[in-house]
Amino acid sequence: MERTDGGARTPQPEAVRGLAPWRRFHLRVTAFFGVLAFALLGVMGGLSYRWARETELAAVTARLGALSITLAEGLAADDVAAALADGEPSSPAYQRMIATFAATAVDEPDVQSIYVAVRTEREGWLRFAADWVRTGTPAAVGEDYDATEAPRMLEAFGGPRVEEEMTTDAWGQSLSGYAPVHDARGRAVAVLGVDVDAARVARIEREVSTAIGLVYGAALLVIVLSGLWLGRSIRRPVARIVEAAGEIVRDPSTRVGLARADELGLIARHFDRMAAGLEERERIRAVFGRYVSDDVARRVLASPDAERLGGEVREITVLFIDLSGYGSVGGALDPAAVVAMLERYLGAMTELVEAHGGCVIEMLGDAILAVFGAPDPLDDHPERAVRCGLAMRARLEALNDAWEAEGLARAWKERGVARLRPRIGIHTGRVVAGNTGGRTRMKYAVIGDTVNVAARIEVLNERLGTTLLVSAEVLERLPAELAGGASAKGAHQVKGRARAVDVHAL
Repeated sequence: MERTDGGARTPQPEAVRGLAPWRRFHLRVTAFFGVLAFALLGVMGGLSYRWARETELAAVTARLGALSITLAEGLAADDVAAALADGEPSSPAYQRMIATFAATAVDEPDVQSIYVAVRTEREGWLRFAADWVRTGTPAAVGEDYDATEAPRMLEAFGGPRVEEEMTTDAWGQSLSGYAPVHDARGRAVAVLGVDVDAARVARIEREVSTAIGLVYGAALLVIVLSGLWLGRSIRRPVARIVEAAGEIVRDPSTRVGLARADELGLIARHFDRMAAGLEERERIRAVFGRYVSDDVARRVLASPDAERLGGEVREITVLFIDLSGYGSVGGALDPAAVVAMLERYLGAMTELVEAHGGCVIEMLGDAILAVFGAPDPLDDHPERAVRCGLAMRARLEALNDAWEAEGLARAWKERGVARLRPRIGIHTGRVVAGNTGGRTRMKYAVIGDTVNVAARIEVLNERLGTTLLVSAEVLERLPAELAGGASAKGAHQVKGRARAVDVHAL
């Protein structure tokens, strides 16, 4: 495991590198909070924009309404009628109104135009009595104007009105306010309109939009930087845990060793404790497997039910092997040498049993009891047992050659034993396979007449001068290539069985 707490950058494991970007946890978290932040900023920005615009617009409309009412109340209805009657801009009435409008515009720099209009015979049409503009050409006295598209202006005959929305024309954005001009009897004989420059409202809109854009930009920068930080603080420890999870299958001693005080550190510490438990379990299985078959050890550790006493009836093949002349070996060698020789012999034979799918049940001195088809079932257990027996015989020949080359064989040759020969007996039948013993100590065993018969067949080798005998039950289930090499050795009475056993040598 490479360090990731500081210094050199740790490469991501293959499992992490293979993930699509949108499946990576830190990117999804960053994207989620990024979208959430932008959504909140959008709502807040929209509300701020609306509030600023409406506030400024309300201020402008309030001032516009007050200005139009003040001008309308100060305007003489007779001047309006006189200006229309004269029809010339040079008339005193027209000039008085224009002078009043111009003086007002001096104090109100946002005012673009002030005008007065009366109704005409045509529905929705008005006629200008006076028009003052800050820039451009004013409407002529008596010029008609289609007000059907300005309904608020027509409504102003009934009372003051202000346009609710700004209008845009060649002179820019403007907002209009209207107020009725009353005669001496209180009749609305004209309407006075004031257009003011709404650039201030537009400027407020631009300023708010710019501020929102800047906030969005700052938020994006913060989100990107936060994403980089989040990726560094989450991706690397997560990648380390993923890498450790992949490594622990191969090496149970793998540890994450992540020193963090957050949830990832807690996960890492739990992972390390779990890894320690797995390592201990593997050590127990390895040690346990030296006392019993590895298959039995694996079965017991894998399933709680495997610890229960009792067994099941199953058809298996039993193999017994021991050494002919072993008694001479025991008397010829000192105990340490005997133990060393037995370790070599038993190790080689056990290796062959496991290589052929068998399970060693017992080892007593030079004798080995092995079964095929238990604890795990095997369809071809007779064939496997026979091939294992043939391999055992060949391996013992190789061991004899090695002992002779090493000078160890001299000890038993002096006692009349030229070579150590195997006695192998194999029989197929039904047994009870399972756990036997008590609550405090038990072992995996196979019990039944099949085991006894296999043991008796193994002993028959001494009488018949053979090295490998199989029963008829085994022979009939062998493939032709193996069965063809068998020679019949007749039926023999064995201890503990009334019926004779038919055996064949291989």
